[in-house]
Amino acid sequence: MANLYFQILHCTYSPNFINFSPVKIPFRYYAVLLLALLTIASCKKKKAEVDTSDIKGNYFSVRQFALDEWNTFAGEPFLITKTVRINNGKVDSSLTNSDTISWAPIFHTFLETDISDRKFLGKYTFTQFDDKEDQTHNFFYQANDEDLYTQKLLITIDEFNSKVRGIYIETYKKTIWSNVTRKLYYAPMKTLQMQIDEKPLWGPKKFEVTEYTFMR
Repeated sequence: MANLYFQILHCTYSPNFINFSPVKIPFRYYAVLLLALLTIASCKKKKAEVDTSDIKGNYFSVRQFALDEWNTFAGEPFLITKTVRINNGKVDSSLTNSDTISWAPIFHTFLETDISDRKFLGKYTFTQFDDKEDQTHNFFYQANDEDLYTQKLLITIDEFNSKVRGIYIETYKKTIWSNVTRKLYYAPMKTLQMQIDEKPLWGPKKFEVTEYTFMR
């Protein structure tokens, strides 16, 4: 698994994993989420400008993590159920496998969310939360500017073996033509889900959910 580099602030956050649509947060997380948002707001007030010149390392690398997953499982044959739903309409499901899926566009979607480049240091507020019930450590990055492509990045790690249990990402891109929000979720070799919510300047909205369920 990828090495984790974290610049830790004195804050906490509750995990929010993506379900098939819409995203739902268990009720017990609402209080912690509210506290986290208030804490993040407080941190922003205290640190209007962040000096990153003496910070070693970088933020979590989605790119390196994806590469590690590929190197670990590439060539291993397994079945995958692909499910697609567009605009809350009919759900289309098909059975495929790891050899026939076009992985390139999937990797591209995740890799373009990477914030490990040192140019991003100071542009995200980092918080952490230990979930005793789920026995996980959770690390959350919240963009300080809505113009940043990657708005949220949440990594959940097993507290016993330190392996990544899941990665959740939200992105936002605004142009003169449309506003596009993506929500990505990957539970290693279990589930991979991509949501896209596009609101064009004119014309119908587009909401699409594609989910891959791994059967190993």
